[in-house]
Amino acid sequence: MGEVLGPLREGTPRQIGPYEVLARLGAGGMGEVFLARDTRDGRGGEDGPDTPTAPEDGVFVAVKTVRRDVAGDPAFRDRFRREIRVAQLVSSPHAAAPVGGDADAEVPWLATAYVPGPSLSQAVRRGGALPVATVRALGTGVARALGDLHAAGVLHRDLKPGNVMLSVDGPRLIDFGIARSSTATTMTATGLMVGTPAFMSPEHVAGARRVTAASDVFCLGSLLCYAATGEDPFGDGPLAAVLYRVSQAEADLDRVPEELREVVAACLALDPADRPTPERLAELLEADAGRRFPWPEGVRDHIGEYGTELAQLVASGGPLLEVVPAAGPVVTPDVPGLHSVPTQAPVAPPAPSPRGRRGRVLAAVLALAVVAGGLGTYLLWPESEAKKPPVKAAPPAAPPAAPRIAGVDERGLADASGVVPQNAVQRPAGWRPWKAKLSKPAHGCSAGEKVLVCRTTDGRYEALDPASGKELWDAKVDSETPDESYMSDRAVYFVARDSTRPTVHDGNVVLVTGRKLQVRDARTGAVRWEKPALGPQFVWDTRPLVGDGVVFAATEVAEDIESDKVALTAFSLADGKELWTKGLTNAWISNAERRAYEPVAYAKGVVYALSQGGLVAYDGKTGTLLGEADPAARECMELKVLGGSGYCASSSRRPNAPVTLHALDARTLAAKASVPAPLAAVSPAAVGPNAVVTSGKAVSVLDPRTGRTLASYPLKAPPAGLAQAVSSPLLAGDQVVYADFSSLYTVRLGTDGKPAGLKVTPVPGAPGPRVAEEERVPGYGTLVSKQVRVPEVLPVGGIAYIVYDKGAVASVELPK
Repeated sequence: MGEVLGPLREGTPRQIGPYEVLARLGAGGMGEVFLARDTRDGRGGEDGPDTPTAPEDGVFVAVKTVRRDVAGDPAFRDRFRREIRVAQLVSSPHAAAPVGGDADAEVPWLATAYVPGPSLSQAVRRGGALPVATVRALGTGVARALGDLHAAGVLHRDLKPGNVMLSVDGPRLIDFGIARSSTATTMTATGLMVGTPAFMSPEHVAGARRVTAASDVFCLGSLLCYAATGEDPFGDGPLAAVLYRVSQAEADLDRVPEELREVVAACLALDPADRPTPERLAELLEADAGRRFPWPEGVRDHIGEYGTELAQLVASGGPLLEVVPAAGPVVTPDVPGLHSVPTQAPVAPPAPSPRGRRGRVLAAVLALAVVAGGLGTYLLWPESEAKKPPVKAAPPAAPPAAPRIAGVDERGLADASGVVPQNAVQRPAGWRPWKAKLSKPAHGCSAGEKVLVCRTTDGRYEALDPASGKELWDAKVDSETPDESYMSDRAVYFVARDSTRPTVHDGNVVLVTGRKLQVRDARTGAVRWEKPALGPQFVWDTRPLVGDGVVFAATEVAEDIESDKVALTAFSLADGKELWTKGLTNAWISNAERRAYEPVAYAKGVVYALSQGGLVAYDGKTGTLLGEADPAARECMELKVLGGSGYCASSSRRPNAPVTLHALDARTLAAKASVPAPLAAVSPAAVGPNAVVTSGKAVSVLDPRTGRTLASYPLKAPPAGLAQAVSSPLLAGDQVVYADFSSLYTVRLGTDGKPAGLKVTPVPGAPGPRVAEEERVPGYGTLVSKQVRVPEVLPVGGIAYIVYDKGAVASVELPK
């Protein structure tokens, strides 16, 4: 089960106190920690009252046990008894609540509320440093937890990234294993260090018999430094060297963002009297997470994996066990629902028992999993799924809320998979169906909760209110380029004012115009910051990408202006600070090699770009090269990322050349597996865990495991003499969604991906098929504004925003 849940070993007790043991969470020097479920009346037991209970309410707990050999030491039992008493003093919404313990049991145990999420150390190791806004909110939560502990007379004394768990709604402080009452004497002999060296205070290192509340604040400063940089604050090397730097408070804060440096330095003051109190620290950080804690997308997905595994475990109906065969190594069985339940749709529990509350518990866990990480960990294909025995379909259940999305365009989200979760919470307040008209033909749009923005064929941007369709703002930049977009006789695209497609990301609109990368306020259009960047390169679909607080854009290498050298540059979304830059091309690009060298997708901390040598993957925070596309996929120019895989279609530049679909490792871009025929010969429009959607003469839904076509819907032909086009289909929630010049088309998919039939919804204000009116301008080429181009469907919050090439815009509700 990876880093989340492990199977129970032979001999592990199935019951500890009032708790049913379900899985193994980990082990330490003194014992093991288990995931368990409270079986007492009113706390999730089968005979409890008929009241819904959420995971946070104590149904699931983390039970810490002590090794039998250690438990035989009376002195250790005394220490463990004190630990239980200390834990019982803790009452804080920012700490894992203690729920019980027994130091006199045969196997001593201590139970606290289970936090379904990774530790801060796990999250940073996987995704890198956190954005400034997240670090502020994280520090505020932990500071408030320390304030609550100190008010109860408790010192933590081991505040480190491994003891801060990340839940959907914020951090939770755990493990008071070496905590003690502030009125108690030390639990260790003089000179015996208790804590983690890189996250100690000078008082810890000095062997003081009485550390203070200020010592916890020092450790929190180290933790904030780690969260903001991804590195230990006092460096590495020999233990003695690290401890010396700690003892002198010699932390390296150069990489800490400027907005955080002063407050971190205050926490790391050598004199305890100079450090802020936890309450003052919360004020200095000035963070209020509001309704949704500002975890970056990668961390939210990481948290979702924990909720997903918990949901799958509950759905399996029993604990996670390992099986020891008669001969051979230990293996974990395929428990139905544990390894094979897809996470796009809810997993329903077995038929309700008159004695059980598992159904309600499962529903709560599923809601947690989806709210935390969206689609979470996908059921990946093509990992020999066709060879696995089919899983019996579960009874239908009401789907939980999907995650919020930052913004959507014609490719879907930043991962370009075409999968767009739908959450009704994102429906604008007061929304009603509407239609509007842009002042010029549309030329690439993006939408989110707060704004719908379109580039127009004259290189401007027009922003509409998603609730009403009323104009919010427009923007243009003077440029030496023509003020109309056109396609030359050599099929090279020239976009007016060097304007890219816009990218909506929460409250921001990110775009490049006039060779300037701009971040604008979504509602007002005010420019927050701008930096030099490249506009469209030979195609008009160019766009900047945004993920986890970082903006990625193609830039020009200053010293190689005449050689067309292109780089990928990462900027901080908050202030435009350049984080790193990597070259995508060599000094010279031949005409045959001209492509749009730019970022093409972003997912789970990795940014993908097209380089002169093919697709490449970089760590989004550091710019570290993670991999290059397998040589067989060198001709791929786009990538769709789904879970642990990336999918790209390649073909030679010969007319009618066959297409080959490649499955690559999402982190290294190494060849992962061959895809099943006939899927291997398609270029998918959308790639989901249970369906692959293609578009050509028909929109088709294919089974990702076998390649078999599940359904095909021919495109409606226009009347004779007229022309129309069809949008690229997306997977919006549990529906395939696309549009032509007259109607919106939706196909609902079952939990197994099986289509349920086509629904046609007329679109008010749709232009209908029209007479083609292409116009050429001598010396330039064909004007884009006169071409028949595909509409775009942008689904957000159960609403479909449909933008037509001539500038008509309609907003309709997706069928329920």
